[in-house]
Amino acid sequence: MRMPYLIQPVILILLLLGVSLTSLLAHEHEHKHQAGYTILKRQPIAHDFYGAAEMVLISGRVSGDVVVAGQRLSLDGPVTEDVIAAGEIVTINGDVGDDIRAAGRLVRVNGEVGDHMVAAGETVTLGPQSKISNWASLAGRRIEVFGQVGQQLKIAAEEVIIAGELMGEVNIMAEEVQILADAVIHGPLRVQSPNPPEIAAGARILGGVEHVPMPEVDYAPVLKVIALAGLVVIVGLILTGLVYFLMFPRFSVTTARQIEQNPLITLGLGFVVLLLAPLVIVLLLSTGVGYLLGVVLAAAYILMVVLGGMTGVIYVSDVTLRRLFKKDAASKGVMVATLIGAFVLLGLVQIIPFIGSLVVLLLTVMGIGALKYQFWQQYQSAHSS
Repeated sequence: MRMPYLIQPVILILLLLGVSLTSLLAHEHEHKHQAGYTILKRQPIAHDFYGAAEMVLISGRVSGDVVVAGQRLSLDGPVTEDVIAAGEIVTINGDVGDDIRAAGRLVRVNGEVGDHMVAAGETVTLGPQSKISNWASLAGRRIEVFGQVGQQLKIAAEEVIIAGELMGEVNIMAEEVQILADAVIHGPLRVQSPNPPEIAAGARILGGVEHVPMPEVDYAPVLKVIALAGLVVIVGLILTGLVYFLMFPRFSVTTARQIEQNPLITLGLGFVVLLLAPLVIVLLLSTGVGYLLGVVLAAAYILMVVLGGMTGVIYVSDVTLRRLFKKDAASKGVMVATLIGAFVLLGLVQIIPFIGSLVVLLLTVMGIGALKYQFWQQYQSAHSS
């Protein structure tokens, strides 16, 4: 029953981290601080602020947006526009003029928010002095609401504690829900949980309470759709690999052999491309000037990953033919049959927990590296001649 509660926090955290990592190239002021470094801002900032560090501490007024990432983030001064924050500990004590989007292990808001708030973390807390003018959507393991929410409140968690004043409708999906004596809920309270909410004497719920037990989910139709989709993907990958080999037989095999000839180079290049390219794409997409280039690069990245996987499969086929059947130059028909067999073999390997996925990942990474290395060698050969 716990997995559905954790899906929303995980997705939100990944999205926020993807956006916040773009600020790594935009440090304004930093100084060394023990093992890492700190961004410290005490003076007013008359523009948007972007920063990433082990610690980000802002006590001055920010006249614009704030986008920060780090281990410990603390915003004590007012922010006139939006706040996007991702870190281990995120504390927002100052007032925020527009929206808050925050993710971390611990997220705490103690000020006023001019519009809405979206937050996810292991523990998300709205302190007694917090006031969300519009709606709020919170997700995590433990959610604590001691402040005020002006409109609708949505919560997905394992444990929820409500002790504040909620002006609108409240929808909660959780295992345990506690409504403390200080709670005032002006709208209806709807709780979807295997257990009825614990409502303390003195708590006021003016719109009534509706408890909806968790429905039993029939996963059979979902599993059928997943199986069908998986079959379509597998067939599509096999066809893609065959088309790639038949269109570029010499290039595809030569590239695949780079994995055997230069394993460390292909592995290193593959990891560099696989990890750094998404950061560059996010950076380009977040800027109006580089948006089109970011879209083109994203398409090229997806194509590179697919071709990298195909290169890994061709490597398995080529090694099988050369080592087991002693065929250095097989016909296209034999190579096609061996390719199909390699796809089937790797599909069976995937059944082995962890090891199967690791093998496929390493083949894909080394295939990407082999492609980059082959392109580089051809570029050098063209220029040297």
